Amino acid sequence: MRICYISTMRILIALLCVITLTACQRESASTVEIVERDYLTQLLVDPSKEQIQVINFWATWCVPCVEELPVFVDLDKRDGIDVILISLDNADNSKTVVNPFLEKNEITSTVKLLDDPYAAEWIPLVDVHWDGAIPATLIQKGDKKMFYNKSFTSSELEEEVNKFL
Repeated sequence: MRICYISTMRILIALLCVITLTACQRESASTVEIVERDYLTQLLVDPSKEQIQVINFWATWCVPCVEELPVFVDLDKRDGIDVILISLDNADNSKTVVNPFLEKNEITSTVKLLDDPYAAEWIPLVDVHWDGAIPATLIQKGDKKMFYNKSFTSSELEEEVNKFL
């Protein structure tokens, strides 16, 4: 009887360890990195030749942006696609608003916060027809670029990304 009890306890302890390790392996949420215009310029001028880059401009206060974020996080899990979420929140709010938002919503994609008050100067670098309204998305690979000033559903984004494959 004692041997059965010890074996059962060992199994329960092993099971508890496996559950704990599995829970700890969950992808952790991103933390925002504050960047300046040169980061964006470099991203736009020298796009990846091998990978599709999906660059989404958003903010925590933009309801349509927040609603579509899970679509981009899911897309980021695919091989060969690099999703970069560029927050247009105020840089002063990075630790008090943006990082808690990323953690609460389990955003695991790369997140940058663009700290450049001169939007009229960098917006045309993204697309000359962009009026600055968000959400906005740029998909690029090599020399091919497509700009979208709209929200995406999963199937819509998938369809547009497939044009780059």
